[in-house]
Amino acid sequence: MGAVPALAAAAAGTFHDGPPRAQSVSRGGFHAVSPGGPSSGNRYGIVSLDGASEDAGSNSLSFAAPFRYDWPRAGPDASGVKFASVLEDFVMGVIGKVLDFYRTRADLPVKADPEAIRREYEWRRWSVFLSITLGYGFFYVCRQAFSVAKKPMLESGILDADQMGRIGSALLLTYAFGKLINGFLADRSNIARFFSTGLLGSGALVILFGFNRYFWMFVLLWGLNGWFQSMGSAPCGVSLSQWFSNRERGTRYGIWSISHGLGEAVAFLVIAAIISSFGWRYGFWASGGMGVTVALILFWTMADRPRTYGLPLVSDYKNDHAPDTHLADAPVGRVQWEVIRNPIIWVLGLSSAAMYVSRYGINSWGILYLQEDKGYTLVGAGALLFVAKISETVGTLLSGIISDVLFKARRGATTLGYGLIQITGLIILFFSPTNYVTTLNTDLAGELRVGPVAPVLRYALAERHVALRADADLKKQTEKDRTIWTIRNGGWPLGKNYRILTDGGQLRLFRDNRLVHYIGLSLFGFGLGGLLVLLGGLIAIDLCPKRAAGAAMGFIGFFSYIGASVQDFVSGRLIQAGKMTAYGQAVHDFHAAYCWWLGAAIVSMLLYCTIWKAKPKE
Repeated sequence: MGAVPALAAAAAGTFHDGPPRAQSVSRGGFHAVSPGGPSSGNRYGIVSLDGASEDAGSNSLSFAAPFRYDWPRAGPDASGVKFASVLEDFVMGVIGKVLDFYRTRADLPVKADPEAIRREYEWRRWSVFLSITLGYGFFYVCRQAFSVAKKPMLESGILDADQMGRIGSALLLTYAFGKLINGFLADRSNIARFFSTGLLGSGALVILFGFNRYFWMFVLLWGLNGWFQSMGSAPCGVSLSQWFSNRERGTRYGIWSISHGLGEAVAFLVIAAIISSFGWRYGFWASGGMGVTVALILFWTMADRPRTYGLPLVSDYKNDHAPDTHLADAPVGRVQWEVIRNPIIWVLGLSSAAMYVSRYGINSWGILYLQEDKGYTLVGAGALLFVAKISETVGTLLSGIISDVLFKARRGATTLGYGLIQITGLIILFFSPTNYVTTLNTDLAGELRVGPVAPVLRYALAERHVALRADADLKKQTEKDRTIWTIRNGGWPLGKNYRILTDGGQLRLFRDNRLVHYIGLSLFGFGLGGLLVLLGGLIAIDLCPKRAAGAAMGFIGFFSYIGASVQDFVSGRLIQAGKMTAYGQAVHDFHAAYCWWLGAAIVSMLLYCTIWKAKPKE
């Protein structure tokens, strides 16, 4: 279904029901002639590519319905013409109905009763806002299942790191182009149906992903998932611009932006627990099932544009008009073209692309990085990233409030501050110590028992410069095929305790360095939360005419996910190149990949410094 709305871009998508009538209209290189015109012998009309014109003040192209393409035929008595004609009628009829399903409805006259307008406006605004916040979060539940499942899939031998990079790159590359196309389509679509279809398709594909075992099928399914995922962000931006005014949009955008952080938090905590308990396939089935369920609810709770309900534009309703209004009454096509021609938007897109390299470096590879470089279990790494996502949510919430209230919608200083916080967090995490200390002699397995630490074990640890308090004791925990012995060494637990993991016939000793890891990832998450609001969409909406909000979001999203796609491909190659075997297990050196993520975060802020004083438009 995600590809079907793309057909509306070519036709610019309004179809009228009713009997055929004589009509000839052109737009965007498509020429349609209905019966009674030059093609009176064709009861459905002709579509050709012979001109480009449009009606001023019209936002969509009108066809006589139904219509069909007039394909060249050998002659009136040629064999197969009748069957081809019937098949053609059927196909074009189906396409017409699908396009009609997704197009935005016609404007209704504005209601006369101010109180009725206020009541309907407010409840629809709340319904739309809660729907996009909840719905977009579940887009990320579906998307992040693969990131959580990487270590178990590596251990099962079904994929290697390079293949995982290619699979992730397929989603992000498709997402980039889909976000560009669907951003332009969102300005003309019924957002309720468009947005809900994206989540429904994504959930279904994630469920299928869990049944697969072949590499190229993984690439195909995850790439298709990227298209449906691209139907999420831009429609949310369009809804925010349609239902909320300039002065309130920053705060609303900031609150809405917590949705992806909450969705990722659910994936990193809940899906990680499901995978740890039942296996990686159940993680995909659970996340996909959640997506499908929420999508069906959204079909009923989302809303089309205010004018389709007889409500005024939000700028009139709130009496909140931007100073630059020279494109306010221009056709949508011209306004969208102005977005593409704006050099500031290009620089903003490049800055966002660099920021997405660091974002998806941690999102896509963070759990694997924490497991292999810092010595965490799957559940432990998921819990750490869950805390990072909560911090990201806080940063997201505060970004809109800070920029709207403290800086009066001037986004520059806020963006630079968040960027510095993100970079600081990455540096702290990079230079923080690993949890892994050493591998112990397997003869010590007999000394592991609940209660006070045995003298033999205490002596062995002292030889490795591990000092224990006199009252240190052992606690046992079992996880699937491994046992975890926690040495409670007194004091605050985020820095004093040790863990001994027994798996694969080995005894590996880890120190609890969670405190510094929490600090680094929390700072990274907080800074990232603000940048996702500002660089990822809000600044673009501010700098472009509001009637092209979807195009602006799609354009920035295209750059962002090209950067994310390149990141996944490059990171996969760098991580696979650092593969080695230690104590009979395959591990990976993340040093080169992490430098790639950190360098991109720095470049992002340097680019933004060149455009931070740009002014908003109506």
